[in-house]
Amino acid sequence: MTAFKIVLGLAAAFQIVSVVLALRLNAIYRRRFAWLFISGAAVLMAVGMFASMWRIWNMAINVEQHPALWAESLATLMMAILFFAGIATIEPIFKENELARKQAENENERLNAAVQHTLEEMMLAKQIQQNFLPKSPPQADGYDVAAISLPAEWTSGDYFDFHRTNNGKLIAVIADVAGHGVGPALLMSSARSYFREIVQHYVDPGEILERWNRVISSEIEFGDFITAWVAVIDLERRTMTYAGAGHNAWLVSRDGSVQDLEGEGPPLGVIGDFAFLGSAEVTLEEGQILLMATDGIPETENLAGQQWGNDRMLSIIHARRGQPAERIVADMVDAVSGFAPDTPRRDDVTAIVVKVA
Repeated sequence: MTAFKIVLGLAAAFQIVSVVLALRLNAIYRRRFAWLFISGAAVLMAVGMFASMWRIWNMAINVEQHPALWAESLATLMMAILFFAGIATIEPIFKENELARKQAENENERLNAAVQHTLEEMMLAKQIQQNFLPKSPPQADGYDVAAISLPAEWTSGDYFDFHRTNNGKLIAVIADVAGHGVGPALLMSSARSYFREIVQHYVDPGEILERWNRVISSEIEFGDFITAWVAVIDLERRTMTYAGAGHNAWLVSRDGSVQDLEGEGPPLGVIGDFAFLGSAEVTLEEGQILLMATDGIPETENLAGQQWGNDRMLSIIHARRGQPAERIVADMVDAVSGFAPDTPRRDDVTAIVVKVA
């Protein structure tokens, strides 16, 4: 009977230790439901074991004559030992998992902080680039001018600008760096600085592009290029000359006819010593609308793979000819968005409208 009691006592001891370990681990890993189940099982097993011990302990029988009780007692002891061993063995695994979880949380916090920092920097970069663009279009009697520029990402590779000369001319430019995002935006920022310096000294559109191309070609990397179109408008004489570098514009008349003002030169940065030539004088008539736009507008695609195209773009310009230039630009952008409402903008969108009153 003494050996029997020793077996039951050992079983009880192991079970008590197992319960303590399970409760302790449950307190440590309380977020893990597995430990709740283990702790509950341990407590219930302990209750059941002590109930069995109480029943057997008070039985007035000769244990040697009941091998089934011995088997039950030994099985109880082994179950308690195995349960104890299982908890002791599994704890390091949970510790490793907990450490990995904490490391993942720390890494997630670090990444979130990095993302937030990057977003703040991108917002700052977007704001700085927007400040590079004209705050408002130029005002001139007999002309209504409006412009818009929307980046496909945080920053844009598109650029537009205006410059009033001392002799009553308006220089308007639109340009597009290949690609979009931070890289093209940085290149366009440099190109803007060069352009603003050049137009302080030159008013011929061909010469402006030639000198602009020369300085860009000396700094641009192989494979990069900028398309551009420059118009020089004599505000008093109502005439215009222009030059293009892989870019063109359109002059929409009151009757709906369209004159394609195509530039004959290659994009800036492709041929460093190219001699750009300005066009012959174009007479501007009342009711005409000059449209300068980057390819992000006509090349917008819908889910079916159809492009908006030049025809739709020019039809919007003609249909809205009675509206102010700012309204024409806004309606055109709205029409593009309505054509591809379920597709993200893939390219920067920039346009200038000069309406001759």
